This record gives sequence, C-alpha cells and structure tokens, in this order.
Amino acid sequence: MFETTKRVGIYCRVSTKDQQTIQQQEILKEFCLKSGYGIFDTYIDEGESALRSNRPQFMRILEDARRRRIDVILVYKIDRFSRSVKELLNTMDILKDHGVGFVSYMDKSMDTTTSSGRFMFQILASVSEFERNIISERTKLKLNHLKSKGIKLGRPQKAHYETIFELRSKGLSLSQIGKELNLDRSTCSKVLKKRSIA
Repeated sequence: MFETTKRVGIYCRVSTKDQQTIQQQEILKEFCLKSGYGIFDTYIDEGESALRSNRPQFMRILEDARRRRIDVILVYKIDRFSRSVKELLNTMDILKDHGVGFVSYMDKSMDTTTSSGRFMFQILASVSEFERNIISERTKLKLNHLKSKGIKLGRPQKAHYETIFELRSKGLSLSQIGKELNLDRSTCSKVLKKRSIA
C-alpha cells in the first residue's frame, strides 16, 4: 500500500450516457477515506468507450500524472480504465516514468505501488511481448510462403503504373491486366481511378 500522504486521482468511466459512475465514485472515495488517502480530484468519462484513447478525462488525468499533481491513479476496475493490453502497458510505462502508481480496487493484484503488483505487470508485459512475437513470426512465414509462390507483395512499382494505363487503353480488362503484371484486380482499379479512366 502507498503512504497516507499520497495524492490520489480517482478515475471513473461508463460506456453510455444513461449509465452513471456514482457507485464507482462512492466505493473509491470510501476506500480512500478508510485508508487515509488524500483525493486530489475525480475524473469522470461518461458515454465513452474504453477503446478510445482520447477520452477527455482520461487525457486530463494523464496530464496531471505527467505534471506530478497526483501520486496514484485509482480505478474501480481495470476495464474502466482500459480494454487494450497494449494501451494499458503503454500507460503504465508513462506513469512509471513520472513516478505515479496505479491501483485497481477490484483487481487486487493490479497495484503498482506494491512489489507484487509491479511483478504482475511485468508478467503481463512479457505475455504481451510473447504474443506480438508470435504474430510477427506468423506474418513473416506467410509472406515468405507468398514470395516462394512468385506472388509480388506491397504496392505496385511506379514502372507498372504506365503499363497499366497502356494495357487498359488497349481494351484489356482489369483481370487481364492483373494477370499480365502479377497484380490483383483491386490494385489495378485503384491505379486507374487516379487517372479517372477505370
């Protein structure tokens, strides 16, 4: 647990306008009162999805954290703060850089003011990195497989552009052009639309 002199920023969020954060606020304020923590401010986002990283009060509490106006961010539950592991870990890095702790009331292990809580976030970060590496490896394998089949990847080379226009002017269909240049039909269409001759 953190010291009684810590300034706490309480963050509450609900997804729709017809929901309220009153219950979250009451529980967290009572928690602070019983623990002797000082409440610096309460930050409330109503009708805001956790998938949005630019929530007004979310941005405000992070700014206060950067300015060291608060020492700890307290939330009712971690999904009130973030639903993306990547965003959560990035935010934790920001808070760590500014010496600000993070506590989730319902998720007792999510408390960066304790050694066990910091360890839990390290595990979470490791799992997330492992997942990213697996996705990256799968993507590389897929790309290598496509290359081995002679399939060209990425945007068509600029040299292809004039050839596409020339073949189209000769009356070839998009499918025929794609087959000729080893490009997909949609790519040929996009290139032609730039010249408004598709």
